[in-house]
Amino acid sequence: MGVKSGLCSLCFPQALAFFGIRRLAAAGGIVLMYHEVLPDTCLLPAWTVVRESDFCRQMEYLRQHFDVISMDAAVARLADGHHAERPFAVVTFDDGYSGNEQTVLPIMESMGLPFVVYVATQALVGNTLYWYDKVINLLGSGKEQEVRVRLQNGGQQRFLLPSGFASENRRWTAMQQLLSFLKQQQPDERQQLVEEIGAEAVHFESVLTMLTAEQLKRLAASNCVTIGSHTHGHELLIQLQPEEIGATVQTANRLLSEIIGDPPAHFAYPNGDYNELVVEQIKKAGYSTAVTTTGGIWSAHNSLYEIPRVGIGRFDSRARFRALVSGYLP
Repeated sequence: MGVKSGLCSLCFPQALAFFGIRRLAAAGGIVLMYHEVLPDTCLLPAWTVVRESDFCRQMEYLRQHFDVISMDAAVARLADGHHAERPFAVVTFDDGYSGNEQTVLPIMESMGLPFVVYVATQALVGNTLYWYDKVINLLGSGKEQEVRVRLQNGGQQRFLLPSGFASENRRWTAMQQLLSFLKQQQPDERQQLVEEIGAEAVHFESVLTMLTAEQLKRLAASNCVTIGSHTHGHELLIQLQPEEIGATVQTANRLLSEIIGDPPAHFAYPNGDYNELVVEQIKKAGYSTAVTTTGGIWSAHNSLYEIPRVGIGRFDSRARFRALVSGYLP
């Protein structure tokens, strides 16, 4: 974390946030990226798991200072070119966790706020977790663990995951190092390494679960929810060939259409990874928008297939949240 980011996490005056939010109105708005929201009793120290109480405060803040609108409404607003008094905010969720229906939906419906859920369908139909969540679950044991990852040259790369006595931030930083290493591996090799890590790990019940088909139907039935696609297997698309990109996208479209009745119009790049080839395939599949994980303000100058998002996670203080949504931090 840089100096500016660190200072904003400690203190970011509301007056400064007001100024930034007013400035945003002339440009357009922001898209927030979440993953999962769970009750405060969930102690998994993962950036991707936001506490329910924090999420409620964040949504109340958005409701007070932004026009919280759907993805379709945001596209129309930017196309219209009309400068509104307040900036807009679009709330999005990646992957398709069960808490999106169990925890998020009641909150958003009670506040009358729309949101988008980008679903990766393999875990939905297979009742399983993606590789990264299997690794993140190692933090749930609370024990110090040395994770040894086999290298192709016959050596080992070692990663030390601190125990529950360490701060959540420190534990997540260690986990990020392991995840970053695994993301650099080719898909087949990465899957094999994750299986080897799991074979040596302490086993316990995961607090992370994915949406079921019935939960997805309940989400889709809500006037507050837009369902988008996040591929079938949450593949890192820049590691795939064009035909593989097309296959995972079409599989997700087919499964989502079968479950909710309509094909998704909006897409989120897994891990935010994309290039010109990936964008070409997403356009070819018929999506009207695609969101990234690159921070920033969404204005009419952005391509609809490179929409920036502001990532919100477990460790964002109230001050840091204000700095993020007012455009002072990317």
